[in-house]
Amino acid sequence: MKGIKNFGFIMACLAMIAGLLAACGGNGNEKPSESPATTNSSAGAEDDPYKDPMEISVAFWDVEAEATKIEKDPIVQEILEKFNMTIKPVNTTWDDYGQKIQMWAASGQLPDVFAIDAIGTQYQRKWVEQGVVAPLPDLEKFPNLAKYFEAPDIAGLAVDGKQYTIPRRMFPSTDWSALDRVVYYRWDLAQEAGVTKEPETWDEFNAMLEAIVKADPEGKKITGLTAAQVKMLGGLFWLYGNPVATSDGSGADFKWIKEDGKFIPAVFSKNALPALQNMKNMYDTGLIDPDIALTSPDIAYDKFASGKAAAMLSGGGFINLDLNVNTKRWAAGYPDKDMSETVKVLKPLQGPDGERNHAIFKTYWSESYFSGKIDPKKLDRILALYDYVLSPEGKDLLTYGKEGVDYKVEGDKKVMLDKTPHVEKYPATGFLRDLVAYETSDRYDVSNPAIAHEGLREDAVEYIDWILNNTKVPEYDIRLTYMSTPTKDSFTVFDHDDLLKVMMSKDPVEQSWQKIVDGYKSKGLDKMIEEVNAKAKEQGIE
Repeated sequence: MKGIKNFGFIMACLAMIAGLLAACGGNGNEKPSESPATTNSSAGAEDDPYKDPMEISVAFWDVEAEATKIEKDPIVQEILEKFNMTIKPVNTTWDDYGQKIQMWAASGQLPDVFAIDAIGTQYQRKWVEQGVVAPLPDLEKFPNLAKYFEAPDIAGLAVDGKQYTIPRRMFPSTDWSALDRVVYYRWDLAQEAGVTKEPETWDEFNAMLEAIVKADPEGKKITGLTAAQVKMLGGLFWLYGNPVATSDGSGADFKWIKEDGKFIPAVFSKNALPALQNMKNMYDTGLIDPDIALTSPDIAYDKFASGKAAAMLSGGGFINLDLNVNTKRWAAGYPDKDMSETVKVLKPLQGPDGERNHAIFKTYWSESYFSGKIDPKKLDRILALYDYVLSPEGKDLLTYGKEGVDYKVEGDKKVMLDKTPHVEKYPATGFLRDLVAYETSDRYDVSNPAIAHEGLREDAVEYIDWILNNTKVPEYDIRLTYMSTPTKDSFTVFDHDDLLKVMMSKDPVEQSWQKIVDGYKSKGLDKMIEEVNAKAKEQGIE
């Protein structure tokens, strides 16, 4: 399907044809004084679905900063002009987006479109039931968007046959989830500290961190591992023998495994204790940043890029390494060091079972919702924009720029003509693309300029190829994550909070974890497990 390529040309042709029909066919009531040109012009205006300017209010992470970039981005300006649309930013941050959006929903003040990771939560279900968010109309006239909903884990989100959200797809399969929780580490400092081999096991990783912290090669009182967000902790530490427990931090995406004859949330598996003990040992021996509970993306990036943290847990794979470390920060502290030779991305470590596991998420993360008060015409305009961004033409424009100016096509490859980093020349294209879908996998291509540093781009392609050939995704059934039962619908598991409690507790791991499990039991854990197993049996899920 070629989508809406040559969209502008087609629209012009439709307008011209409509004008000719009006002039030649008529309905017997034409005014003789009207010239064909006048009639054509009038018909063309009537047939233009975007003739009326429209302001769209958008809540997205740091959208106020992105809005200032739009003014400097000719491509995004061109696309918004195509749809006669302007964006009114409604700012949220990584620290407050959940609370703000829930408050706006409760007070009837939601913007037209907003981004949040709410699938499976109790409040998302209430939004649908109470009409707080609008259902999507028939997508027949939005072919690229319709195709997007063919993916099984996205199609499965329908409620009574209607879709209420557009998930931001990242990956073609869960194998690619490895890119959404990665550890960057300072290989140059490890070598200065006497490490000669890249770590492959947890013991080797810990030994490397210990060597860097003890040697402190640059004299900066370097700490061990920091993290962009606390909610990312589970994406690393559960990989020590309990990988299905990895969570995106929303509280509702917990996955289920069968243990001792019944389905249970993987986070409560018997394999939890070894993973927790491994994490606790790392914290107690100074291999984890003692201030990790207070971390934020900017704090973590600053620490890592300035040499005050030996390693950093992050989302966004090589894309964030290139943008938030290399482009924004690296040169200030290390103008003479090439990042691709200095920093490495940790390959998944061998767990106690000898397997190399990575974090497991859905093929998407976060979603677009539309206010239940939105005018249908406005929703239609937004969906047209989304459809264009997902089209081959829109993807190429946002990713590579303009053909003949920024790139040329040679065979089946695109060769960049302009060496200016794409993010500098077109600073808002990333925002517009990410507003619709992350499509992270598209950027792991040696010809894709999304990762501006060519050395990091080559490393990125090698990394995902290695992941696809050397790691294993354990078995689990996503239907149990989506399953609705009375207790499960209001049950949340914020495992990152639990991990933090265990990490910083003065009690033995077994004791602090048991307190946490008992707390979940008091909230209905056992009842939820009973309900899910009963419903799974009814549906033939074994």
